[in-house]
Amino acid sequence: MARVWHDSHHDEHARMLTEHAELLESSVSEQLGPLAGFLVRTLNRRGALTLRGLADAVKREPFGNPLSTGDAARHVGCPLAVSAVAGDVGTDAAIKELMARLVLHRVVWYDAERHVYGVALGYGLLLRTLFPLVMQFFQRRYGETGVTLLMVFHQLAMVPWEAALRLAMERRPALSEALRHCGREMERLGFIEFVSAGKSVEVAVTATPTATLSPDPCRLHVGNILAEMLHDAIQHQLLAERFADGGVAAAVMEAFATLGRGRRLEERSPMFPPVHPRASVSLPLRVLLREVPLAESAVMATVSRMCRPDGDSLLSNDGTATVAIEGPYRFRYDAAIDAMRRDCCERLVFARHGVLGVRLMKLLLQHHNMEDRMLAEEAIATLPRTREVLHAMLRDGYVRQQEVPKSGVMADRQPKNSVFLWGCSLEKDLLPVVRMQVAKALRLTLARLSLERQAAASQAASFTAAAATAGGAIPAAASKVATSEAAAGVRRPTGEATAEALRPQRAVAALESSALALMGTMLVLDFY
Repeated sequence: MARVWHDSHHDEHARMLTEHAELLESSVSEQLGPLAGFLVRTLNRRGALTLRGLADAVKREPFGNPLSTGDAARHVGCPLAVSAVAGDVGTDAAIKELMARLVLHRVVWYDAERHVYGVALGYGLLLRTLFPLVMQFFQRRYGETGVTLLMVFHQLAMVPWEAALRLAMERRPALSEALRHCGREMERLGFIEFVSAGKSVEVAVTATPTATLSPDPCRLHVGNILAEMLHDAIQHQLLAERFADGGVAAAVMEAFATLGRGRRLEERSPMFPPVHPRASVSLPLRVLLREVPLAESAVMATVSRMCRPDGDSLLSNDGTATVAIEGPYRFRYDAAIDAMRRDCCERLVFARHGVLGVRLMKLLLQHHNMEDRMLAEEAIATLPRTREVLHAMLRDGYVRQQEVPKSGVMADRQPKNSVFLWGCSLEKDLLPVVRMQVAKALRLTLARLSLERQAAASQAASFTAAAATAGGAIPAAASKVATSEAAAGVRRPTGEATAEALRPQRAVAALESSALALMGTMLVLDFY
């Protein structure tokens, strides 16, 4: 029998959800207003509620309540369909309007049978917090036309397809034909789903000529968009780094992806979008060679390596053919996702505990349980330094310590009669802690970014006003010497002011880069 020693943390799953919930609350408050964020916060704290229960809970909340600062109607941003917008009537109308908007944007779900509302954590985070990554994906694939169409759905959430195209063309008249072509491509890949009016079921769009003639409203199909973003991430984040000729490996993966498009996605928690199937369709080697227009020897060498552990076992060989090499083969998306998640964990451990921390983590993931002396020997480090890093990683929750008695008798034993083993599990130890830390870091980074943007805007406005005032202060009839001296006097403070104005802009650029990196990490850890 063994005893496992953990750091004094609460349940990691609950803590992880708390950090993600706070991140969503801050994003909704920033984008949809403080009252919308407060409604999401109330649902996160109290669970699913009816509209009346939610309104009562919000009114009773004494701390940080936006309703205590004035009229509720100003939080909605549109006229309310009530005769009096003051008092409880206006408050109830504002809450009802905002809840309808949150349901439309898939931040909140609604159960028609029980008449209760709850937070759709995964959908909300992806469509509100991580939306810049979706924009980047559409920008790379479709350019400005794709971003224009995407923003129509981001702003309106649900709109008839022809109306969405018309709005996009009104915004970019010069791209009308390109927008129609982009729309057809989005339909082909299933990026759009139609929602039948008066029904709770959703019907994904099919690539038929009559699909765009449907009068039903449509919205973004988050699951299919995530599947294509997964293919993109595997190609750029995994294959390009693991394989010297990443183009061949990417072509092999694209062959599996092309033949597997349209497959049913796997459902998971109702709060999160569906995920890509864990393995692709199976392809015999002859079909794979036909689909990949590259040299057969290069394809064979890449396929062979992708089947081995040094290639992360990205391909599996079913071995049903007479000759094993003939396949059929499957692309293992689960292995690719695990490899990308390990990379994310390694980067975070490296940032906190350096190279030795990464070595210890890899050793423990490979061997599961090891003594500190053996770890120090394998990691080529001194025993005191190894113990120091291990205890620091224990405090962070990356590793665990297990006490194993030498004699097997648990009662009245001395520490010298026990062996203390260090262990680490990707699913139980690393991923929950890393997910929590990334969500917290992203929330703090976005909050700091908002403040720095405000400071940069204020600094730019004051700099413009100061430059205009200084320029007007030079007398028009001054002598050449006086004018040159005055101009020099203006240039000196203007140069200093310019340098001062650039500091907030540099801070904004650095924080934007950090936020995008954290968003990409969260996408790999939580959504693939």
